[in-house]
Amino acid sequence: MTPEREIELIMTAAGWLRSTPKAQRPKPSIVELHERYGLRASQAILAIRYATEFDHQQGVASNDDPKS
Repeated sequence: MTPEREIELIMTAAGWLRSTPKAQRPKPSIVELHERYGLRASQAILAIRYATEFDHQQGVASNDDPKS
């Protein structure tokens, strides 16, 4: 896999994490990202980190806020 493709998959996975509430994720995030995008654990962790950092930068606590 090219470095460009790897980053593309990681960012796509991060976007999926941001847009999919935990209640709709049937498995732990690392397992789910491996099955959906073929990411290794280290890549999945990066996707989780990017999703979390993006939410913090945007002032969003989580997409799982029960008040939403």
